[in-house]
Amino acid sequence: MQMTRRKALVGSALIGAGAALHRGATAQAPRRGGDLVFGQEATVPTLDMHFSSSIATRNVAMNMFEMLVSRDENNAPIADLAEGWEESADGLTYTFRVRQGVKFHNGQDMTARDVLASWQRYARMGLQRRSLGEVAGMEAPDAATFVVKLKQRQPTFIDQISSFAVPISIHPADQRDRDGGRTDPIGTGPFQFVEFVPDSHVLIRRFDGYVPNQAAPGTNGFAGRKVAHLDTVRFRLVREPGARVAGLETGELHVVEDVPTKAAERLRTNRDIRLLPMKHWWLQGAWMNHQRPPTNTLAVRRAIQVGLDMEAIMEIATDGAYDLQPGLQYPGNPYYTDAGKQYFNANDPARARALLREANYQGQELVIVTNNSFTSMYNAAVVMTEQLRAIGMRVRMDVFDWATAVARRQDAASWNVWFTGQGTGPAVGPFTATIEVVSPSNLQVVPDPTLDAIYADLVNKPTEAERKQAFGRFQERVYEQVHFLKFGDLTKVQAARTTVQGFVPYRIPRFWNVSLAG
Repeated sequence: MQMTRRKALVGSALIGAGAALHRGATAQAPRRGGDLVFGQEATVPTLDMHFSSSIATRNVAMNMFEMLVSRDENNAPIADLAEGWEESADGLTYTFRVRQGVKFHNGQDMTARDVLASWQRYARMGLQRRSLGEVAGMEAPDAATFVVKLKQRQPTFIDQISSFAVPISIHPADQRDRDGGRTDPIGTGPFQFVEFVPDSHVLIRRFDGYVPNQAAPGTNGFAGRKVAHLDTVRFRLVREPGARVAGLETGELHVVEDVPTKAAERLRTNRDIRLLPMKHWWLQGAWMNHQRPPTNTLAVRRAIQVGLDMEAIMEIATDGAYDLQPGLQYPGNPYYTDAGKQYFNANDPARARALLREANYQGQELVIVTNNSFTSMYNAAVVMTEQLRAIGMRVRMDVFDWATAVARRQDAASWNVWFTGQGTGPAVGPFTATIEVVSPSNLQVVPDPTLDAIYADLVNKPTEAERKQAFGRFQERVYEQVHFLKFGDLTKVQAARTTVQGFVPYRIPRFWNVSLAG
């Protein structure tokens, strides 16, 4: 389905304004020093990236921690704490050359032993430990060498371990046996931890012991040559969009995320502010709990799916900054497919009521869990609640801050529908986009062996054509079983003061190679 003309014009205006202002920013030599404040819309639930898929966590932690292999500006794998790697002829052994001279924030040298311990911890409790499911063994024969042996050839291995949805961040070896959320915030990145005040802010400061990768150019995804010019970066929780915009206008905030569409239209004439729109920021959607009644019944899940008007939901959720299309990848991505499109945006309330009768639905309460940290999620939940009540369902909407909502998701007995924005997966490729509905993640709670088998084909088939075919089958299965409700694709607008030099918009804000003009 295409955007309406009004939405297309709004999107074009924002993108044009952002590009013009970005080109108009004056290039200056980086100035060392200064305290930058970033206006963040959601609470940070934890700084343990092995144990969180929250973008609020990554906003902060990706500036503190690094990975062995990460992603470049175009989301392709790139060496970070590794100098490089070799794959054996049989595809069963990967040997990584670990950079030397890298220090942790506590002053210790980072070695292959720390990489090994971090990967062992991730394999034990990482939320996306399925990405290491084919690993037969790991070792660190010396300080500069890390070796991974696979059970079978996995052509997508580097793609998976470089994903930053739930990054395999590197920690000191003594953190290996820590439980989820219990690590000390000690990384190797250009900024180090200072303080974390829940529901207020996280403060990080320049790590003067950081040695940039001299073999790399400047900012390049989450790798490249990273130089911390700023003294500190304060990630301040500012839930209200209007307060973020006001703080940006007064200069109290230097960079903000999620500027509402109407405010962005007004700000485009402000010469002190740059608009930074990013199309296809995330899939606006919700997980469906297959264990708790009444969504343990496929006919009820299908009734919810076909009874929703996705255009109405996205219009209210985003102020018109969206696209409607069925793919779990974005158009233009090599793995894009419209498989399952017959299930997307059916908007058929009569059919939904018939399915509820077929399921013998007797008015059991449907519990929707959303949050008031991300305005688009909250608004989408409000519209969905009313639409489901209109087809005869009894609905309760529970609203929490983001950190509490994430914790609530762990209690499968307390919810039926859980609201999210799946941002990183579609951005970095099909393997990350799909991993949260396969074992052991199972965010739909109940394992789906058919889905698990298709995923195995997706990551293990030797040719790209076979993997693309598997992804089509995977997407069809997600829709057919209603594992995930996709509403639409959201366009996010960030913004920065023109005094902020070197800030390049990306999936996660990066504050290395960034400075404040004097």
